[in-house]
Amino acid sequence: MATTEKPFEIRFYKEAIFDDEQLFMQVSASCLADEASCHVTLENYTAEQTALTSGTPSLNWDIAIGSAFHGVMKDAFKEDLGNEDEYLKFHLTIKVRTADPSKKILEEKHTVLVKNPLIGVKKQDWPEWDEPQFDMPEMLREEALRQDDFAISISPQYTGGDMFGFLDGTGHFVVTVLSGLPLKKFDVTAKLMHEWREEKLSVDVNPRAKGHEIVVDLSTNLLDQVKGLGSYSHSEYEKFDYFFELEITDADDKKHRRKVSAQLPNPYYEGIAAEKDIARDALAEVFKRKYNEDIAELDIESQEGWWAWRKDGVSYQYGWKDDAIVLYRYLGAEDYDADADEVSDAMNKFNEFNDGAAELVYVDNYFVLQYEFSPEWMDADDLEKKFDELEDIADSDEMSEFLGAYEGES
Repeated sequence: MATTEKPFEIRFYKEAIFDDEQLFMQVSASCLADEASCHVTLENYTAEQTALTSGTPSLNWDIAIGSAFHGVMKDAFKEDLGNEDEYLKFHLTIKVRTADPSKKILEEKHTVLVKNPLIGVKKQDWPEWDEPQFDMPEMLREEALRQDDFAISISPQYTGGDMFGFLDGTGHFVVTVLSGLPLKKFDVTAKLMHEWREEKLSVDVNPRAKGHEIVVDLSTNLLDQVKGLGSYSHSEYEKFDYFFELEITDADDKKHRRKVSAQLPNPYYEGIAAEKDIARDALAEVFKRKYNEDIAELDIESQEGWWAWRKDGVSYQYGWKDDAIVLYRYLGAEDYDADADEVSDAMNKFNEFNDGAAELVYVDNYFVLQYEFSPEWMDADDLEKKFDELEDIADSDEMSEFLGAYEGES
């Protein structure tokens, strides 16, 4: 087992799955953890993969690292022939989340050398589903790692103050590259996370210069780009990343790939976080009134801003969906033998009959009554009224008739 004076230990092993051996990485911590992940990148490429596993708290976690290696290779090697190097150098960032109430994140970084199982194989002949047969990785010590040839910085960077003014006044970035190597050309692709828009630039530079400044003009200023994301759907992000993928060609025509980013403030974060607090406070007040219980006792799902509970055998969910707050009351599973067109027509007729009341929808193959709320006028009185209306609709003759015709076994 590879050991360091770090928060956990890792080892690599192979396990036969059907007719093939697959490569795994076991992460062993000295305390119970409920989640482990490994972010994988390939030396000199911008491709990346994250393998994640979670569940019942344990001291040991197993990650399918071979699948992550293969995923990075498929993204990195776009040409017909894969990388011609006999060995591949992968960088691993491993994180473990403790199961105690603190939910502390333990982190280690390692670099491993792996024999290339697809050297000289045409990309079209690579396995589509099965991963190639990786040899056991060799852990590289820090002193054996190559020092980065490049120092790359991005400006401007937001450091505080008027965030709207910063975003509105930024229409370009400057990428500064310092290098001891003589360089010939830069190809830069810049893009805001979650956004399809890309800014591309290719520029030749003086090989004798040690430092280079590349101006990346944006098609719209940063405020317009952030507005285009949709504020509510990205409200969980306090900051946005603007990524820069660089392909650097040196004087010997060797290509070097790097990925850096600038962090932007999300100007909508604080306001939406405050509205989420209002939604949570309204639910807490309704629980006190109706059940004399504390919302803190609810099971909170992994997605922040969502609550789920059961009362008298009925399941409920409440939380944020796009730019609205929604309340779900689950009814029952759909009968898989029912005609889909017939069920859809019946649901439409039911919703027309209710006209403005709760809507009957599908959620995970279940029939669900749904209410949507605008966060602008959310309060406990209205939420309690909607709770009562859901019960009236669920107990109505029309609902009994619908479920009698189309409900299956849960």
